[in-house]
Amino acid sequence: MTDGGDADAGDAADAAAAASYRGEATPEKLLEIARYFLFIGIVGFGGPLVHIAMMEDDLVGEERKGWTDQSTFMEGLAICNTLPGPASTQLGIFMGWIYAGTLGAVVAGVFFMLPTFVIVVFFSWLYFAYQALPAVEAVFYGVNPVVIGLIVGACYSMAHSAFAEGRSDYEFELGSDTWSVDYFLLAVLVVATLVVALLNPNPVVAFVAAGVIAVAVYRSDWVRANARKATLWAIAGVVAGVLFSLRDRFLDLLGPAAREALEASPIWGYALALWANEWVKLFFFMIYTGSFIYGGGLVLIPFIELYVVREFGWLTGREFVDGIAIGQLSPGPVVMTTAFVGYALMLEVSGGILWIAVLGAFVATVGAFGPSFVFIVAFFPFFAQVRENELVQSALVGVNAAVVGAILGATVVLATESFVVEEPGIPLAVGETVVDLFTVALAVVTYWLFVRGVHAASLILGGGLVGIGAFFLL
Repeated sequence: MTDGGDADAGDAADAAAAASYRGEATPEKLLEIARYFLFIGIVGFGGPLVHIAMMEDDLVGEERKGWTDQSTFMEGLAICNTLPGPASTQLGIFMGWIYAGTLGAVVAGVFFMLPTFVIVVFFSWLYFAYQALPAVEAVFYGVNPVVIGLIVGACYSMAHSAFAEGRSDYEFELGSDTWSVDYFLLAVLVVATLVVALLNPNPVVAFVAAGVIAVAVYRSDWVRANARKATLWAIAGVVAGVLFSLRDRFLDLLGPAAREALEASPIWGYALALWANEWVKLFFFMIYTGSFIYGGGLVLIPFIELYVVREFGWLTGREFVDGIAIGQLSPGPVVMTTAFVGYALMLEVSGGILWIAVLGAFVATVGAFGPSFVFIVAFFPFFAQVRENELVQSALVGVNAAVVGAILGATVVLATESFVVEEPGIPLAVGETVVDLFTVALAVVTYWLFVRGVHAASLILGGGLVGIGAFFLL
């Protein structure tokens, strides 16, 4: 009875916490939400920081629209920054939720993403319809290395923030920035970069490992005080990770008879039949991606590079980088690159039928952003409590560093397709590999300009223009 009473009390507390945030929907509120987030979705160029600043300036406080107060807004922002998925989009969903409940969250998210979805689909159509034309090839000859430079530039600021969360083992000035470096986090970043670049593991495994090691380093007193519990959890985690990583070999170890029995089971057959359907695979893969892209939209890079490029073969590495460029040209989150992936896949599956490709982009978008709605509407009070846990906070410090390393590791792989080309360019032989010095130089210049505040869209457009000239002159 006591356990049941405690569970009921906990459920009641969660319901009360949710009710304290959630607003009530009215037609007037929903129309107001739709208008505002459509406006942000159209004019919000500049990335998540611009979106967040606009929402804080326009919606917080009684002198503005008065959707919420400053403390609730800051709590929502802090929690959205700790959740997987695009923080500014989730903050928009949160603002719709606290103002007009679940319907408000849905309306806010849909109208926030609608302009970006339309832009990405339109450019996806242009890209695949005219990809073979020399002029289009020339544009993306310049855009491709620019995107590589942008990703590395974004990792620069992400690493700066990640190191600031740890201990201050060493400080130095780099330009106008003061870096406070934690040697442990630096090691995590370097190891994650090398592991992803060389071994190409599942990014989730790398993030979990980094989080567990961070707890062991930063909360060693807790680990010693709870040695038995920590050891059991560590063993369970290691076993689960090994089984997941070696799942194919594990089935082989069971022997041919056991494998044949498993494959003959109806459940296995239904699972294989579902997974063979490209629509099902696209949707569930995007749900998986949206559930684990912790640390910002660029974290989709190691996920998609591993599965979409290598495992599934839906895109080439060069096409994926071009898709990131298209996502960067829009005012919304770079996660909308998933619409490009869905468009490309279903365009090929359908044999070039446009409306099916657009539907593929829509399915990919729903899958990728669906978890964000669930996190806010269903689990926000839970995450508000979990965020205060010291072990969780310590784990996230390690995960943040691993995230930067995973992005850099995947970018190393993608960069080889941008830098290693035959024609045009300025070739430099490195062993049996021919490196295009022009694309390398363009990526380096892009990185330098981006970390000094030049907007990503301007650099992409400039890279396209430079690429046209270089393509036809070199």
